[in-house]
Amino acid sequence: MSNLIETREGLVRLLLTPQALKPLAERKPKPCVFYNPEASLNRDVAVLAVRVFSRRKGGDLRVCDPLAGCGVRSIRFLVEGVGVKEAVINDLNPNAVEFIRVNLEANGLSEKAMVFNLDARELLLRRDIRQDGFDLVDVDPFGSPAPFIQPALLSLKRGGVLAVTSTDTASLSGRYPRTCLRRYWSKPLKTEYYPEVAVRILLGFIARNCTMLNRGLKPLFSHRTTQYIRVYIETIRGTIAADKTLDKIGYLNHCFNCLYRRFTVLGEEIASSCPNCGSRLELAGPLWIGEIFDVEFCNQMVAEYENSHLTDDRELGRLIETIASESSGDVTYYIIDELASFLKVSPPSKNAVLEKLREMGYNASPTHFNGKGFRTNAPLKEILNGLSDITRSLKPTL
Repeated sequence: MSNLIETREGLVRLLLTPQALKPLAERKPKPCVFYNPEASLNRDVAVLAVRVFSRRKGGDLRVCDPLAGCGVRSIRFLVEGVGVKEAVINDLNPNAVEFIRVNLEANGLSEKAMVFNLDARELLLRRDIRQDGFDLVDVDPFGSPAPFIQPALLSLKRGGVLAVTSTDTASLSGRYPRTCLRRYWSKPLKTEYYPEVAVRILLGFIARNCTMLNRGLKPLFSHRTTQYIRVYIETIRGTIAADKTLDKIGYLNHCFNCLYRRFTVLGEEIASSCPNCGSRLELAGPLWIGEIFDVEFCNQMVAEYENSHLTDDRELGRLIETIASESSGDVTYYIIDELASFLKVSPPSKNAVLEKLREMGYNASPTHFNGKGFRTNAPLKEILNGLSDITRSLKPTL
C-alpha cells in the first residue's frame, strides 16, 4: 500500500488513505475503508468498559469485532484494554481486511489477532471461529444492529458481554415508527425523553432475543450522543434468568397533556386515560422497563478513567461521571424547559431545581441524555410544586 497517512487514536497508530481521514461529509468518492474519527468517544468508552470487565473476570479475554472497518476498535482493545489476549476481527469488505492487517502489523499485534473476510453473521455462528465462545462481542454497524443480535448472543461464553451501537436513531426515536416496528417489534414514542425510550427499545429487543435462547440479561452501561445510542449488557444463561428478564419487558404509558408517565409489565392491564388529568395515554413498547445502568459497573468505569491514559479527555470524563451520578436514579427523566412551559413560567437553572428537590427530601441528579434534564424519585406533582416555589422566589418584590 502506498500514499498512506499515519494518525493516532488512543495509544494506537493507524495507517489510512487521505480520503478515509477527511470529514464524513467530504468523502467523495467513498474511501476504500471506513474510519469515523467522530466515533472516537464511543471507542474511548468501550476501552474503559473492556478494562472494567477484564478486571472483573481476571483477564484473558477473547473479544470479537465482527464489523470492524479499519480495525481501530479491536486494535485499541488489544493495546489499551487490560487483559485482552486475543481479538477476532472481521469485515465483509476485502479492502478493509487489508487495512486491518496493515494496522495490526503497524502496532506489532499480528500474532494476537485472527482476521476474517466474512458476513458478520456467518463469522459469529461458525463454531471453528468462536470455539468455546467469546468473552465480549462488540456489534458496531452502520444503521440498525437488529440482524446481528441473535448471532452475537449465540457466540458468547456464559456470562459474556454484548456491546451494541445503533446509529438507527431516527426510527428508535419515533420519527419513523413503522421502521421501528419492522426492525425492533416495538412502537416508539417521541416524548421529551425520547433518547431514553430509544435505549429501552433497543434493550427490549435484545432482551426478547435473549429469552428465546433461554438467557437473561443485565444492562451494565448505556449512553447516547447525537449520532448513536450504545448499550452494554451481561448475559446470564438459564430459564430462571430468562423469566426474570421477561418481567422487565413492558410498555411505557405517557400523557402529552400533563407529562405523567409510568411503566406497565407484560400482561398488566393498560389504562387508556391519564389518572392525573383524564387525557388519552399514549403507548410505547414493548421495551425494557428495568434499570439501564449498573451502579457498581458505572462507578468502576469512573475509577478506571481516573487511573487510565484517557484522563486528558474531559468530554469522556464528564460523560461517565454524569452517568455514574444518574445510575441510581429513577427511570425516565424530566426536562426543565418542558416543565416550565407546562407551568407557563420561565425555566429556572438546573442547579436550582436539583437543590430544591433535595431540600424537599428527594433524590435528584442530572442526566447525560439532556443538558437540561434531571432524574428524581419525586412525584410529578411535587416536582411541579418545587419549580413553582423556585420561580416565585425569583420574582422581584415591589
